Amino acid sequence: MRVALSTLGFIVLTGVCYCILLGQGAVKLNPVEVLDVLTGGGTHQAVNVVWDLRLPMAIATVFVGAALGLAGSWTQTMARNPLASPDILGVSGGAAVLVVAGTVLSRPAWSEEIPTFWWRAGLALIGALLIVMLLMLLGGFGTSQRVVIVGLALSFLTQSLVQYLMLKAELTRAADAQTWLAGSTGFVRSEALMPMAVGLAPFVLLGFLVTRDLPLLAHDDATASTLGVPVPKVRTVLLIAATGVVAVVVSLVGPIGFVALLAPQVAKLVADTPTPHPVCSAAAGAALMTTCAVVAGTLPFTAPVGLVTAIIGGPALVWLVWVAARRGTLKGFNA
Repeated sequence: MRVALSTLGFIVLTGVCYCILLGQGAVKLNPVEVLDVLTGGGTHQAVNVVWDLRLPMAIATVFVGAALGLAGSWTQTMARNPLASPDILGVSGGAAVLVVAGTVLSRPAWSEEIPTFWWRAGLALIGALLIVMLLMLLGGFGTSQRVVIVGLALSFLTQSLVQYLMLKAELTRAADAQTWLAGSTGFVRSEALMPMAVGLAPFVLLGFLVTRDLPLLAHDDATASTLGVPVPKVRTVLLIAATGVVAVVVSLVGPIGFVALLAPQVAKLVADTPTPHPVCSAAAGAALMTTCAVVAGTLPFTAPVGLVTAIIGGPALVWLVWVAARRGTLKGFNA
């Protein structure tokens, strides 16, 4: 019951922030004007602003937050570590490296015919999978502390590679890549929403196929196997699902930090569950992402939502490490 109530609370918060987002910007609209536009009324200017510019951005913000929260709940439960999110483990960074490379380096002439989202999604998926394979090769999933340490090293490596590519790039291409790296939903338009949904759907469905095993997977491998969980199979499925979700999100809006880290922990705290519940984590991710977008819109200067999540996420990461160290749970969820 508490999980359902917590999820509902996050959904309500997301809805409130969603409505605020539709009214924010250079052209201010109050909630009544926004509702008038959404129901078929409003001035010509208001209709253009809401339907063409703000509605796709707001929808993408909700979807991206929910997807990151979901992926974070999978990786944290699977690795039995509250710090094992895709951005901390370097998965997002691996996706970013190949997308930046595809942006700043010369590409074959035939690739110009491929829509931007799809070639970015393909490169992001390859880059994320490469990092996951390195993570499994070097860290495995036997001890969660080792996974986080190896993941942090890979994350720093991908950041260095991105900086190297930016230094070697032409000015105009570097500017394009830098805009994407900032992590923003503000440039999303309606034509990108369907490809995003199509890209996310198979990976989300794949992850939910093994969701019922997540509470048991939070135990050690021997206990989980005794309880009937095919541990290697479930881990592989969750890895593929989380990697695919992150790759799709990164290809569309760039790397958004700390949402996948914080959302599952917020959901776990509010719902009072031993491990992050996937649906509640998705709702928490959507609420966190839309809240950060609202904060970004109220700043006196133009700021991408990725900047706000980073500002909030840095201190939150320090707090999580401190709490985990005090409780002796840095190696996992009391496992």
